[in-house]
Amino acid sequence: MNSSGSEPPRASGEPRTRPVTANKACVPCRLRKVKCDAAAVGLPCSSCTSRERVKDCVLPARKRRTNDSEHRLDFQSPRQTEPDLLYLNILNDAVKETTEPRPRHTTSGTTYCPRSDNNFTPRNCLRIKLPQFDDVDKEYLVKKGVFDLPPPAHLDALIKAYFDHVHPFCPVINRADFIRGYRSGTCSLFLLRAILTPASVHAPADVLISGCGFASRSAAQESFFCRAKLVHDFAAEDDPLVMLQGSIILCMIVLDHPSDPDFGYWLHNAVRLAAKLDLRNICVREDEPPAVLKLYRRIWWALYVRPSLDIFHVFANPRRSRLLEDTPAIKPRTEDDWEPEEVSDAPSGLLSPVTPQQRALPVVQCELSGIFAQCLSIVTSKHQQDLRPIMHTLDAWRGSLAAEMHVAPGNTGTDIYYLHIQAMSYRFECVLCRLMHRRWQQQSQHADLSEWARQRLRTAVLELDTIAMRVLASGNLADFPISFVTTMTALLALHVETALDPAETDLARSMARISISQTMLLLDQGREIPVLKRALPIFEEILARKNLCLVAPPAGLREAPAPSQSRDNGVADACALPQLEPCEHDNPAVYGDLLGFDFLDEWQIGQLDFADHS
Repeated sequence: MNSSGSEPPRASGEPRTRPVTANKACVPCRLRKVKCDAAAVGLPCSSCTSRERVKDCVLPARKRRTNDSEHRLDFQSPRQTEPDLLYLNILNDAVKETTEPRPRHTTSGTTYCPRSDNNFTPRNCLRIKLPQFDDVDKEYLVKKGVFDLPPPAHLDALIKAYFDHVHPFCPVINRADFIRGYRSGTCSLFLLRAILTPASVHAPADVLISGCGFASRSAAQESFFCRAKLVHDFAAEDDPLVMLQGSIILCMIVLDHPSDPDFGYWLHNAVRLAAKLDLRNICVREDEPPAVLKLYRRIWWALYVRPSLDIFHVFANPRRSRLLEDTPAIKPRTEDDWEPEEVSDAPSGLLSPVTPQQRALPVVQCELSGIFAQCLSIVTSKHQQDLRPIMHTLDAWRGSLAAEMHVAPGNTGTDIYYLHIQAMSYRFECVLCRLMHRRWQQQSQHADLSEWARQRLRTAVLELDTIAMRVLASGNLADFPISFVTTMTALLALHVETALDPAETDLARSMARISISQTMLLLDQGREIPVLKRALPIFEEILARKNLCLVAPPAGLREAPAPSQSRDNGVADACALPQLEPCEHDNPAVYGDLLGFDFLDEWQIGQLDFADHS
């Protein structure tokens, strides 16, 4: 049986499989919207045989029927999606029970609606290289809007938003080369669609809503994401390097509802393509022209950093941690790996000058990932090892961070790149110290280590609080990457855990309540960011049921901002909570895979002693 649950396709000379269920079309015919005779002749069907796609002729996986009770999250079920420690797992530990879930938000019915009846026009496709499709595929993709692009001025604004807000954190393409291809109409459709997807989080609201006709950021992001996936699924891009670049960009995407494929799929795809290109050995040998080698090194180190930014890519699947083990033979990332600035870039207006902080950011990200890899080897070892020596290394690294990133002492509280990498470091520390405290607190011989870990955890949380308040004061949460935003949700979950912990002192619980209100004020600034549209309803329900928010909510449900409203919301009513109807259960709807971490299916709860379920 193959992964789809159907019979495998026959080899040459073998008889067909038994006929399949009536009215059941194979996957290629479903995608092409053509009649499939698999029900009559078996697999492979006649269409796939004539098109020489025998290996692809499989049935779609059958969806199991579920009832309401099956949506409840059972943390002991062996194949149930497990909660993320930094968000759902912390909340589950704090609340202890689950309830019936509320309906999940979806934007699948909201798509981009071009203002012209003639969608497939040269103007729509002016800045892309059109792939070669047969007439049937082209007709299907035209109907799906794959070739429809926003008006030129708004498309430019989206491209600029990508290079200003996304590219500095993950510089896997050559900026100047892409802009030249974009201006000449030869850029990759897949890469363009991939770039537009994260850009939709940062572009001005009027570009997306009044300019492009989307109902929300979530609708824009889902539309761009789905069309990038269609281009990928129809093999429209034949350059493996471009496929690798686009896959890395898409693995940064978290929609406002569970998606398949999720960003774990795109990371796996990127690693596969990197292996196909022999990227590691090229970086070791250094036998390519300097410009090519610099690009390959940036891609390699982006792959190295990516799992540690999304920390549970590593914890949940040790196979992905092998990437961390292959790096010693490759020279460390340096600022010289950036592509050289070109004077010809300036007239386009789409590329801003690269700042010293942007040049230094990937370097310090790699350094932090290296420290994290050392910690990971200690945490996952079978022996009870002392984590304190490696934490001294982390402290020393933090002490030199401002100088290494060329940040003046007076700017450490406002520089986005410095605050981002600091937040990542304290996030790692919270994960590790929380884990070690829970391990050691049940062993009397390790009481001193348990207390040390508890104090380090408290200090790391306070540092994250300080960072959160600085971002709140500046009002620029939307300028940070998604990994920073999810760090703030993790911080909020830690405060909820403290506020509900009867073992904590009254002072600690009171301080946690204050921090909860402050963090909710910050997260409300990004309420229209898709990942927060997914997370905030869960927190709001918990806080309302447990009476943890200090800011009084207004009467009635809180209204979402109007489409014409700016992405930066005021904070006066930021902690406003919905008035919930009484429920027979007294606990929040902690269910499903709310951050898109579907890869956690591969991780069994308790494998690394992340939580105490006794």
